[in-house]
Amino acid sequence: MTARGLYRGYYTGGRRAGQVRRLHVIREEGPKGWEPGKQVLCGQHAWAVRNSDPVVLDPLPDRSPEGREWCPKCVGLLAEVLGLLGEVGSSLAAYGLRDVP
Repeated sequence: MTARGLYRGYYTGGRRAGQVRRLHVIREEGPKGWEPGKQVLCGQHAWAVRNSDPVVLDPLPDRSPEGREWCPKCVGLLAEVLGLLGEVGSSLAAYGLRDVP
């Protein structure tokens, strides 16, 4: 499986240009009739809207681009899909993060 990433490309100077910083993971599979690449794992849509085109990163980079941060829900769901959720949980526990909300 090759994962692809996506973030919103708001036009510079637009109202929301500085607010949208999340890098999402594109959902490639879904229910019957689903068109791959039209939604991200956390549920947000991935199609172009007024003043905002999706910026697709193919393949998903190993680090988020400058000024972007990973979507926590997308990263967790991708770890689950890849069978790595237990490994991620163990790594977090090793860092002593059990008490973090």
